[in-house]
Amino acid sequence: MKKPAIGFSFKQLLDILTVNCIKRQVTYEAVNATPATSI
Repeated sequence: MKKPAIGFSFKQLLDILTVNCIKRQVTYEAVNATPATSI
């Protein structure tokens, strides 16, 4: 197995996890902000 390939895959996986984490955070804030603004 090539080390650069593993490193690239790991970086790609890390990027995907980071994007998913940000998406979840944004969605969470959006859902929580909606009831507050309607009240």
